[in-house]
Amino acid sequence: MTTTQEELLASAGAAAVKAPLEVPADIKARAAEAAKMYEQKVRDGLDRRAEARLQAQLRGANLGEPVVGPYVAFDLLALTPIQFGGPPPYQPSRILAGGELAVIFAFLFVNPTVDIPNGFAIPPTVQLSSRTYRVNMEQINLTDVTNGPDMHKQDVFGAPADSVTTLAFWFTAPQPAQDPLLMEANFTADIVGAAQPYAAFASTIIDVDAFQVLDNVAVRYLVYAQ
Repeated sequence: MTTTQEELLASAGAAAVKAPLEVPADIKARAAEAAKMYEQKVRDGLDRRAEARLQAQLRGANLGEPVVGPYVAFDLLALTPIQFGGPPPYQPSRILAGGELAVIFAFLFVNPTVDIPNGFAIPPTVQLSSRTYRVNMEQINLTDVTNGPDMHKQDVFGAPADSVTTLAFWFTAPQPAQDPLLMEANFTADIVGAAQPYAAFASTIIDVDAFQVLDNVAVRYLVYAQ
């Protein structure tokens, strides 16, 4: 008998898989424009310098795998939550009211450069052509010390794989009973299937409120009862 993904997640103690959140078309369109802007900032950073130099600037340690010397083959970064309920500039939202709609953008990086001395005569963008990737948002309610809600995205790279893939994780802030809830979101990425060394988690977080880089932290946001 075939075991479904939902059954596997349930047996692992994860929250049940829910239907995708319905996001109003106008808000989704605004978010798509903002996502392009932030993705371009990421691409511009990669174009101005090698990924290893970007990583060295952003943090002291590279947490994507594989890493060979200064060469980072695969990595992940994320923004703090954003809301799109009004006109631009849109609201960076590390503090949300219960029931409000927000999105966290994650950016999956695949190195497109050839680096023969460090073992990449074939760049990762070619190695991962047509491979299936998955990116997970694993949340923890730190106030109540409970798991979830979690989200999982899975898709197939093009041929070659794009150097930057933007993923939007939409969610509705939970409703606090009385005291505010402190939430933490961690992002992981890997390649589906055997015989692959590619995996990463987002340790580089860009705080959109001040547009500054946070080093070796998870995304945290506070939810209050409105």
